[in-house]
Amino acid sequence: MTQIQSTAGTSTAAAADPASDKRGQGLDSLDPAQFLNLIITQLQNQDPLAPTDNAALMQQVGQLREITANDKLTTTLTSFSITQELTTASALIGRKINGLDITGSEITGVVDSVSIKVDEKDRNNRQVRVQVGDKTVDMSNVKSIDEVKATTPVTSTTP
Repeated sequence: MTQIQSTAGTSTAAAADPASDKRGQGLDSLDPAQFLNLIITQLQNQDPLAPTDNAALMQQVGQLREITANDKLTTTLTSFSITQELTTASALIGRKINGLDITGSEITGVVDSVSIKVDEKDRNNRQVRVQVGDKTVDMSNVKSIDEVKATTPVTSTTP
């Protein structure tokens, strides 16, 4: 089997072999830089007597732009979603909720604070949580929200 040297100087024969892909994701796991390196390698190693069709090359460049745009959109939407969930959770402070805590136990109580749990393996994976006493509830596990009734009468200090 002929091995083609990539622009980074490493063999791409292993990258082309799906059995060697440790993650098993194939071409779906390519980021835009890897995709561009693949196109450059393809152009450097093409048959001079049968060069790549310009339309095919433009289609590949269009795909690169589409991948980049989708990646940016996904990042923006994820950020917006986390911000929206954090805003919603903040509005629950001082309100009574019913839901499941992180152990799966039913809990009812007043929200004291809000926190964000960041996944150690994927820093972009975040969970917004509310604190009810010493229990933690993921926002996705909040079943109901109620107003808290004041137990002491509101007094006015105006003369």
